[in-house]
Amino acid sequence: MKRKLLIYKYLTCVFAALSIATIYFTFKLGPQLGGRIYQIGIFLFIIFIVISSNLFDKSRKFNEILYLISSWPNAYDSKFDFNKIHKFYYEYGPKSLNENTFHDIDDQTAHDLNVDEVFKKISNCSSTPGEQMLYYILRTPKTNSVELIERNKIIDKFKNDENLRSTIQQIFSNLGKQRKGEIFNLFNTETVVNKSKVLLYNLIALSSVVALVWFIIDGADKIPTFIGIFAIYMFISLRTASEIEYELTSLQYLGDFIRASKELSKIDDPTLKDEIDKIKERVDLFSKIDKKTLFIYSQGALDIFIETINALFLTRIRSYYSIINIIKKNRQELIELYALVGKIEAYISVSSYRTKLKNYSLPNFTDNKNNLFKTENACHPLLEDGIPNSINLNNKGVILTGSNMSGKSTFMRTLALNMLLAQSIYTCLCDDYNASFFRVMSSLSISDDVLSGTSYYLEECNAVLRILNSLDEEVPAFCIIDEIFKGTNPIERIATSKQILKYIMNRNALSIVATHDLELAETCNDKYLKYYFCEDVDENEGLIFDFKLKEGICNTGNAIKLLSYLGYPNEIINDSIKDISSK
Repeated sequence: MKRKLLIYKYLTCVFAALSIATIYFTFKLGPQLGGRIYQIGIFLFIIFIVISSNLFDKSRKFNEILYLISSWPNAYDSKFDFNKIHKFYYEYGPKSLNENTFHDIDDQTAHDLNVDEVFKKISNCSSTPGEQMLYYILRTPKTNSVELIERNKIIDKFKNDENLRSTIQQIFSNLGKQRKGEIFNLFNTETVVNKSKVLLYNLIALSSVVALVWFIIDGADKIPTFIGIFAIYMFISLRTASEIEYELTSLQYLGDFIRASKELSKIDDPTLKDEIDKIKERVDLFSKIDKKTLFIYSQGALDIFIETINALFLTRIRSYYSIINIIKKNRQELIELYALVGKIEAYISVSSYRTKLKNYSLPNFTDNKNNLFKTENACHPLLEDGIPNSINLNNKGVILTGSNMSGKSTFMRTLALNMLLAQSIYTCLCDDYNASFFRVMSSLSISDDVLSGTSYYLEECNAVLRILNSLDEEVPAFCIIDEIFKGTNPIERIATSKQILKYIMNRNALSIVATHDLELAETCNDKYLKYYFCEDVDENEGLIFDFKLKEGICNTGNAIKLLSYLGYPNEIINDSIKDISSK
């Protein structure tokens, strides 16, 4: 491959030099040999430039393949535009793809679980559709194993087949990311195609053909006239281009996307057959877009040539209206094609993520009617050296106690994220994962909203209420709640919390609730197991946490110990201890 790359680079330089030499000798010999030499020279110049540009593109592609192979499984691009990455999920969502067996992770839960940061860990995408569909997959975990098993076959294939993976990666690398514009504006377009304008533009393009033939036949004698005609057409072209200027980059990206889809449709691999067949079925509807976008937008060696073609034949505006017609007739199929193509690269990202992991396992989903959740040595995906913990729940929830910073919230996030990854990318960061399918809901990172005038307690109430309203569905809920109702007084907090814990476990749900209220921890013994985290104190090192889950209830706290370690006045520390001892 390296030898081919050197050959392409050498030939690129040769034809670039020939194009320069052609122009030089054309204008050098033109006055002596007559007008025909200009026509031949310009013709040869265009041929050499096109060949040189094509060879340059081939050498660039070989460079990219070599880079993709050598850098695997490291991330291709570390720059993330989450406004764009979120776009497909919020713009269309599962209903637009007619998906049924899924759970939609709501915004509060996505925020609590740091889904954006988890995405960064997994993503190895070089294209916008790939990024958007990876995020979409993380936000819509499956509640049925059939599609997950098929996903795993493709992910495993990419992990182990370097040739197939690098070939497809190169297709997505060529597609790249849409840095400017928004392709979904085209998908959702309501532009009305003015038939009279289209007819006028076609007539102008036809007159350009007549003028060009006239120039070729009559030769250089008509150059001034032709330049005048060309100037008029350039003016018309610029005026019409201003009508669609804000969509030019999206038109170009749409063309690149269709070309990438065509390349993918040529992949012949039995593991990908079902996905490729679906792509083939849809991409044929948009084959004309490929050709119609070739002369719309360019940044490179052919820029002047393409601008000339646009000026003569109004290709931009004519292609735009033609593309709009195609999109409006096949809008749903275009959305489905976009999702199918993006998922292919998303699966490559998951395979790279698995390759980087020191340890992972595949989930085992049970059809048992009980709400089961068992995981051994589960780790948090965002912690490089996280402490693993295990738990086994069978129709019982957990009341979690422990001192500040001991690991309660991290443990709950660890379980929820392993559940999310199991049901979305069929990958768990643990030694073993056995569970029913769940719908993940959380109330962890609550804050007050100054702008809307909403208090912390009211935000807590709304967050918990949305969980309660989601219970009693066919797929059980997995609820994690941190320090329930800490925004109100202890008497009402404990009274309401007890009833909420009972309410959740009497429904189709499992819940894990962290609390500092020992009175609450000592209730609901028939519905909840009791676990805790704790710490040790060292005069030199301060608080030392082992972050290991233990059975029982934590009866000690570390709030005063932490104040002492930080250097609070002894008067405050000693009087606080006396005050507690006297009660």
